Amino acid sequence: MDFTPCHPQPFTFQQAISFDPEVSADEIGRLQNSISHLKRTQEELQEYAEEPDIAQAIKENNQTLASQDERIFMLKLALTQRGASNATGAHYDLPPEPEAESRNGRRGGFGSSDNGLEPLDAPLPGENSSLGSTGSTGENEEESGVHL
Repeated sequence: MDFTPCHPQPFTFQQAISFDPEVSADEIGRLQNSISHLKRTQEELQEYAEEPDIAQAIKENNQTLASQDERIFMLKLALTQRGASNATGAHYDLPPEPEAESRNGRRGGFGSSDNGLEPLDAPLPGENSSLGSTGSTGENEEESGVHL
């Protein structure tokens, strides 16, 4: 599969395929955050669109939005090409949450617990799964588990 972007991008599709999935996911989140702020700015600028400088800024921002949307599409397509079957799913439509340490001190994240395998801090087979008997950290059951 090949993808030819319509807008200048800082990397090619082939380079995007070679990115570490965590890097791609982080970049998708960063771009989504940027787009969110830029759209809000665009709404504020519309009030002054009659001024030539503002009209030019709005036009440039629209081009930036289109380029960033295309870059997100390209990264999702690259993740799909690499075998991340849900790269176009809702998981990538949300900005990434800050990484938090799990109850055993290990960090969760892309590739650790969202791959269909047990999370790093899951009880071993035959081990009691209640937090109280394996060492409580003050978390209640609603707060423990895998956070994506």
